[in-house]
Amino acid sequence: MYYYGNETIMSLDQVLRLRPNEIRVLEWVRTYEFLENAYGTDEPVHTFLEIRCIDGGVQLRKNRITEFPAFTCEQESIYPDVETALPVFIQWAKEILETIEE
Repeated sequence: MYYYGNETIMSLDQVLRLRPNEIRVLEWVRTYEFLENAYGTDEPVHTFLEIRCIDGGVQLRKNRITEFPAFTCEQESIYPDVETALPVFIQWAKEILETIEE
């Protein structure tokens, strides 16, 4: 896990264990652009996720890396609270992990 300003960057595996109170404290979490394979080598992950506390709710974004570090937003949603947003964020992380493990 790394901290850059008010942004926390963590692995997709760490996202699966996040709790609502952690999101409220951290305010902005993003996943890595790389994932360690079985041989200990980092492989690129072409999608990264963000969950961010904003005025009036919680923003989720699924971003596609076009040419690192450039990216485009593929999907964005705003939820009223962390409890509603977090299950979606975790589901997106699971979907990315499933495509990498295939």
